[in-house]
Amino acid sequence: MLEKVLLLNIFITCTIFLFFYKKELKPSYIPLVISSLFVTLINYPVIGTSNFISKTLVLFVMVISIVHIYLRYYHYEHYHIYIQNRYIHFIFAMIINISIPFILITSPQSIYQSSAYLSVSVFIFGLILYQLSEIDRPVRWFQIGRINTYRYIKHPKQLGEIFFAISYCLLTLFLPYSFFYVVVGITYIFYIKKTHLFKET
Repeated sequence: MLEKVLLLNIFITCTIFLFFYKKELKPSYIPLVISSLFVTLINYPVIGTSNFISKTLVLFVMVISIVHIYLRYYHYEHYHIYIQNRYIHFIFAMIINISIPFILITSPQSIYQSSAYLSVSVFIFGLILYQLSEIDRPVRWFQIGRINTYRYIKHPKQLGEIFFAISYCLLTLFLPYSFFYVVVGITYIFYIKKTHLFKET
């Protein structure tokens, strides 16, 4: 069963990337989001076990897909959302979509649930940062003492995306193959920082 699911995930990823490759004049990050959404919604009923981690993973992917689709099609003019290398982006999508069935299958084997519970709080904080970027002015981070000196969040959408990646790492931290998931999450953070994704233009 797992072999068939993996082949299906590879097919879905390749098909969606090929579709957007022909449709988009400038490649955006959206194929990764769409392919992960399809893979998760198809994999969960087939091989998923109903527990906190698997349900949270599905919820994370659905919410991230919604906010990304909104950004791509309704609020893209102020943000850098186009990728420089479509092949690296495709590799990230393939790795993530291949890892999803393993997370769903091994989710009951989590050693501890504490990091999974913490991942929800981190995710919500990332979502708040993502939505704060809709404000048409710099977002105040904190005030220093009693003087009128403030720190500002310059790129709240990018910071929100980083918190999404951290929540993914926390969710899978005590699963089998957790080292692999954490490496993928950290590499993804480095990738969006290096390519300046989601920064204000």
